[in-house]
Amino acid sequence: MNNLFYDRDGTPFFSIGGQVHNSSTYSEETMQRAWKAAEALGLNTVAAPVFWNLLEPEEGVYDYSQTDMLLRQAKANGMRLILLWFGSWKNGASQYIPVWMRTQKERFRWVQTIQHFETRVLSPHCEENRQADARAFSKLLGYLKSHDTEGIVAGVQIENEPGQIGTPRDYSDIGERAYLSQVPEEVTGWLQGKNPRKKTGITGTATVHEIWLEHGSRTKGNWEEVFGFHAAEICTAYTFAVYINSISAAGKQEYAIPTYVNVWLGEMYNRVAGIDYPSGGATSRVLDLWKRFTPDIDALCPDIYYNDYLMYGNICEKYAGPDNPLYIPESGATAMNAVNTFRGIVEFGLCGIHCFGIDSLIGPEGNLKPGVLEYANMVRIVKAAVPLIQKYQGTGRLYAVTQYEGSAFDYIDFGDFIGRVVCTNPLGDAYAADTRAYMDAGHTEEEHYNVRGKGLIVYEGNGSFYLAGEGFRLNLIRKDTIEGMTTGVRTSNFQNLRHQEYLEVAEGHFEADMRFVTDRLRTGDECDHGLWVHSDIGIVHALLELHKNEHDPIEGNVLRDVQELPGEGVI
Repeated sequence: MNNLFYDRDGTPFFSIGGQVHNSSTYSEETMQRAWKAAEALGLNTVAAPVFWNLLEPEEGVYDYSQTDMLLRQAKANGMRLILLWFGSWKNGASQYIPVWMRTQKERFRWVQTIQHFETRVLSPHCEENRQADARAFSKLLGYLKSHDTEGIVAGVQIENEPGQIGTPRDYSDIGERAYLSQVPEEVTGWLQGKNPRKKTGITGTATVHEIWLEHGSRTKGNWEEVFGFHAAEICTAYTFAVYINSISAAGKQEYAIPTYVNVWLGEMYNRVAGIDYPSGGATSRVLDLWKRFTPDIDALCPDIYYNDYLMYGNICEKYAGPDNPLYIPESGATAMNAVNTFRGIVEFGLCGIHCFGIDSLIGPEGNLKPGVLEYANMVRIVKAAVPLIQKYQGTGRLYAVTQYEGSAFDYIDFGDFIGRVVCTNPLGDAYAADTRAYMDAGHTEEEHYNVRGKGLIVYEGNGSFYLAGEGFRLNLIRKDTIEGMTTGVRTSNFQNLRHQEYLEVAEGHFEADMRFVTDRLRTGDECDHGLWVHSDIGIVHALLELHKNEHDPIEGNVLRDVQELPGEGVI
């Protein structure tokens, strides 16, 4: 598992949290609603901004009251905290810089458009801008090191969706000089080496290295001569990456806490840099360059609000890798995002996810709004399954259940079992005559069935299954011999489910030492319709009799290469 955040003892921490609205951290009163929402959602982390204009109201004078308030409230609510440094840039503009910077325009320079209109974006080419941000960020991290003695803060985001909106590059005098100068040797030298990141998926975007190759692989020249059409964005991206990396490096000299940068995606609208998204941010087009020139930043993280299958997978594939933990710092609290989260965990190594604007997700009485309920169920499922995720992610034994439109079934070959996932809500599947089945007396309402099938399945081998999720059940057919598989008690779904060779089916949870604790045993009707799950029951563990057929061994049979059957409920 490729992780970004850890506990003090080195244990990986799966952050499942929410980000508050931009201005919610101005006071304790405005934050109360956010903490209530976080509790209602069942989150373990809150991401909250620290504003440069409040931290350094006068140059060289620092006020940590906003940071103190967040540390105090997080501790009182029993949650971890991720601080968002709203420094030079927030969403492609410079809205949170101190007044004393705004009034010294000759010293602190701003980006200009081609018409020399001055934007509200600090120029990444200005050294005074960079030094001021680095000093303030270092003060913040130094304060955290001495005052967050319990490790409440899991990590720090540097800037927020940085880049410049309104123009693809800076046309001021300092921006022009940078653009017309020779591309630095550290860039051309890197381009001549090995660059493993390549465009991926049906919405693949050429990387900086591929753009350079297509433009003639020049090793001398200014940015436009070397990169052609995309030169403005690439020059700007290099400048932003170097600027922000230096801020992280300065901060880590005070406190070596995980840092990351979040990304306003380039897969927006017409995909024009500076117009449809901030030019210079770590978008997929310039991600390879950002990774090369940000060695002091732990991850570059996409803000994913897309719900559709293809776009979600395409973005995750681009950002996930051995060199970049996949953490999604902003997303929507939607039912489809809840489904996609399980896909992200299994297919792309997702190690944390946050939804945005949690203070808007509850009503006046503090109850979750109806459209958020499936997302809240996902949070509950993931929290229960974290021990399974941390042990089995990337091993090939962790499976995702993700129900998309028009599908109520899925098929999984576990090696010595065939698994048929049956979702309780058909969602327009023409072959789904009746997907509902009895669960138990506590799960008979419409809300228990009218949800998308989503969750995780672990097959340890040796007949040991773990499940967490909702809206589906798992039917198993033992895969021993073709004669056995075609007997009447297996070919009939009704008969097969009543002849499962369960040693035990238990609902339970994991303790801190990874020990599985049984809360309730299932028998009778609760087992006769397959292994069903719901978000309020924690983990289901099913243990089946172990069969070995020496006359007809199954190629690749899991039984031959797995660990011994675990002891009493221990994984």
